[in-house]
Amino acid sequence: MSRTALAVPFFLGDAKTRACPRIAGGWRGFSRVRAMVAALLWLGAMPAWADAPAAPAHEASGAGQPVHPSPASTPDLSALTAQLAAATSRAAAADLEARLERARRHALSPTTRLLQRGAMAHLVDGKALGAVEDLDDALVLQPDVAILWRDRAQARLAARDLTGAIADLGVALQRDGQDAVAWRLLSAVEEQRGDWQAAEQAWQRVMALDPMVDGGRANGERLHLKAFGRPT
Repeated sequence: MSRTALAVPFFLGDAKTRACPRIAGGWRGFSRVRAMVAALLWLGAMPAWADAPAAPAHEASGAGQPVHPSPASTPDLSALTAQLAAATSRAAAADLEARLERARRHALSPTTRLLQRGAMAHLVDGKALGAVEDLDDALVLQPDVAILWRDRAQARLAARDLTGAIADLGVALQRDGQDAVAWRLLSAVEEQRGDWQAAEQAWQRVMALDPMVDGGRANGERLHLKAFGRPT
């Protein structure tokens, strides 16, 4: 990941950045998703992405009710978070970071995963606004999944929409305050906004959750110097 720091004014008492869970694009995304899924079903393409390596998604059953992952298959975020905080090597931390990412995406439906992949492809191609639109649609489908708000914050940051990124991170961290990646992204956004104290405070949260994060201490010292003008 590029040099990033995370500070979310929403969590640091900056009222002007308070986030309200809002689905950008209204019902436009829902119509677009329905059309896309219908096309995929017609072309017989659904199985290709439905087999993504993930736990059972929120699919509609024959009775029109969502099918949720069984409790036994749901990853234990609390246990993984505790293990990450106690990790004593970078290799162990990297493994736990990857496991936490998979766990946080566990509840995504196949349709949402497809939209998420589209957003990633747009970001790789430098089309940040296209990524934001894909994630707007994903949030129409599953607004309760915290990591989607973090994903859209990243896309908004790439689109230079710092206010939108802060708002999305506010929602993401309200729903999942133990997400070290979201705090890291928040620190990065605050750094770009020039709020060094907020960036440094967010980075402290990163270090509390993931003490072995790559470049953690050095970045913390850099942010502290920018924020307070003296070494730690």
